[in-house]
Amino acid sequence: MIDKKEADEILKNNGFVKLMGMELLEIREGFASGRIRLEEKHTNIYNGMHGGCSYALADTLAGIAASTYGNCVTTIDGKMNYLFPMKDTEYVYCETQAVRQGGRIGLYEARITDDNGKLLATAEFTYYRTSTKLD
Repeated sequence: MIDKKEADEILKNNGFVKLMGMELLEIREGFASGRIRLEEKHTNIYNGMHGGCSYALADTLAGIAASTYGNCVTTIDGKMNYLFPMKDTEYVYCETQAVRQGGRIGLYEARITDDNGKLLATAEFTYYRTSTKLD
C-alpha cells in the first residue's frame, strides 16, 4: 500500500493537480481525501466552482484511493451528481472510498462538501487496476 508521503510525491509530478491546487489530506487502503481552496480560477460564470474542476478533484482522489492497493489504475467510467452550488466556502473537500475492489475492477464513491460539511455533490467511479506496480 502507498502511504501519504508516497502519494504526495506522485502528485507533485502531476501538472493538472498542481494547476488545480489540490491538497491531499488523508490516505489509507481504499480511501483518500483532499481539498481545493476555492479561488477565482476555479469558478464558473455564477462564481461557484466549475463542474469540471469538482469532477477532476473527485476523479483524482478516487484514483488515489484505488491505487492504494499498489498498482496503477485508469478510469473506466465516472458519474457525478451536482446537488448544490459549490460557493461561499473557503475550501471544497472531497472524500473517496472503495465500494468494492475486485481483482482488476474497482468501484469507488466520492462525497464533496463545503467548510460546514454540507454535501454538495456525489460521484461514482470505476477503475481498471493495471498490472503495473507503483514504485
